[in-house]
Amino acid sequence: MAAIANPAGASPMRLDPYKAPHKVELHGTSYKVDVTGAVVKKTLGCGLPLSMAMPAKAFKGIAARAIEDAQGKVTVTLELLHHDPDLCIPLLVADNLDDVAADWHSWSRLMKLPMLIVGPDDVAVSIRKQLGEIMVETPWERRKRITTIKHRPNFLRRRKPGVVGEVEKISATEIIARR
Repeated sequence: MAAIANPAGASPMRLDPYKAPHKVELHGTSYKVDVTGAVVKKTLGCGLPLSMAMPAKAFKGIAARAIEDAQGKVTVTLELLHHDPDLCIPLLVADNLDDVAADWHSWSRLMKLPMLIVGPDDVAVSIRKQLGEIMVETPWERRKRITTIKHRPNFLRRRKPGVVGEVEKISATEIIARR
């Protein structure tokens, strides 16, 4: 996967997220990518064939990695990022940033995975705070007009509270009726 991790010399390729499943052959490894996950088939050094079916949850997310060459041309790869670098699956290698952004959003939405950016130190950082499929953000203040009176409903806020006048103390004894 060294050619995919360093896309400067990689040839352009694109897997359309809306026309899955895709079959890709790279460096002696066969990948079948679908929106539900991927199947990786390769032959180990000892000649033993290996086949792994991985659900979409097995991947960290859809990672974008950008490399600038000596002439200043930026090449971007999108890949299904896995903890094991040998199981990272390339989805797109291109230099048009508009196409990269569109495919990045599409793959992320269809596979229900977060969008990640891989920095020069090979650390993947999420571009949004997410907890599974739920975005974690600060909540909006819903009622902006109730800063002074916080515990009264709207219909009670229109009424003026009553004023208590002079209080009379009433005292009496209990009368018990007997037969």
